[in-house]
Amino acid sequence: MFRSSVVDYINIKNVIFSSNIIVGDSNKIEMDSRIIAIQRQQEIFYGYEAPFENFPIFTEVIPIPPITEELHFQRFNADPVIKVGTINVLGFSTSTVLQVGNTKDIYLESRIHHLRQLNPQSKEEALTTFHHEI
Repeated sequence: MFRSSVVDYINIKNVIFSSNIIVGDSNKIEMDSRIIAIQRQQEIFYGYEAPFENFPIFTEVIPIPPITEELHFQRFNADPVIKVGTINVLGFSTSTVLQVGNTKDIYLESRIHHLRQLNPQSKEEALTTFHHEI
């Protein structure tokens, strides 16, 4: 049985990078974000930066274990409406879903690779920095 979804008030500041707000039902949701974040001490852009295929994190298969348990349940929806009063959100990022409703199948994936390209340091400075980060 499908139900109607009703939200009185939604206040969301930011929705970015493959994120969605859904009020209502959906059969299937598939979302994917692949991000390379480069931090540099100097603002230099080469134009070819970093292809995704250079990093295994973007090509590795994520194993999804099968559901082997047998599920039995009975559903009784006394009210044909999913009712929500107020939703306040500061922000969503990288394959996030806010849904008021039903979803049959959902798959969300976010892969992020951070690169730091810093100027060379002396051996002593590098050891001091490493020591403080541990």
